[in-house]
Amino acid sequence: MPRPLRLEYENAWYHVMNRGASRKNIFKTDQHRHFFLDALSEASTLFGAEIHAYCLMGNHYHLLIKTPRGNLSRIMRHVNGVYTQRYNRDTGCDGALFRGRYKAILVEGDEYLLQVSRYIHLNPSTARMSRAFQDYPWSSYRHYLKTAHKPGWLYTQPLLAALNSQESAHAYKKFVMAGLDEDTKNFYAKKNCPVIFGSRERVKALLTALSEKKIRSAGTDYNNIKILPTFDQVNQACATYSGVPLQKVVRISRRRGQENLPRMLGIYGCRMWASGRLKDIATLFGCRSFAAVSNAVKRVAERMDTDNAFRRTVGEVRKKVSDN
Repeated sequence: MPRPLRLEYENAWYHVMNRGASRKNIFKTDQHRHFFLDALSEASTLFGAEIHAYCLMGNHYHLLIKTPRGNLSRIMRHVNGVYTQRYNRDTGCDGALFRGRYKAILVEGDEYLLQVSRYIHLNPSTARMSRAFQDYPWSSYRHYLKTAHKPGWLYTQPLLAALNSQESAHAYKKFVMAGLDEDTKNFYAKKNCPVIFGSRERVKALLTALSEKKIRSAGTDYNNIKILPTFDQVNQACATYSGVPLQKVVRISRRRGQENLPRMLGIYGCRMWASGRLKDIATLFGCRSFAAVSNAVKRVAERMDTDNAFRRTVGEVRKKVSDN
């Protein structure tokens, strides 16, 4: 399996997450959670890490980190490594604790930073671990509401200031209680979550700037980082290429034996190009089950293997999606 992409530069923001090997718990006691928070404090002191939000769940964690020195890999090597050592020492275990390298999503734009912080702070509610998630003791949410003493290594003011409110804590609570916006839901629902969260314009500009400046990227080829299309972009490209109304792409054809090529390509593209979830694709296209989506994708893939003309058609539609 390829290593996750790493984009590192000064003052970059990341949503970092990792989970236990085989989805096993990585925090068995409150003492273990204190071990982890201590490792974050040390990373702040040693490597200049700015921790802006966190949430420690049973078998995984979420962090929102800014890296003034452009050294995320070094920060996370300390956090994960030191925590694993202390956890193993306390439990008498040996070996790897996490499933592998952490996942880091680069976050572009103030509005997206707020959305990621909300996603992180809503995790206990989403997992049904705490009905009153604002009282969950192992996230930074209480510190944003100013109902608990804030540790010195936790930064809350930058995101609170982004709300442009004199009553920042109240404004932030209102923002979080509104729930996830559609952009954030769709982003994290993707089968393979992209490595950058931000507007298409900001992402393109960032990649261009990084490529031109040749910023350190742990071997990343910026030209190979894809900005995933939306369902709408995929279906519009299928409709335009086929010269049919957009509705025909998502509509179920009732005539037996009649192939609805735009619909086939739409389902295939939403899964393979937009990395959509089976559930979401089935809902959009009115499929009876997730299996119907999988079977449709499989049929297109098999036909591409044996039909050169069809494979060229799929390639042309894919190019049209990329050009949008």
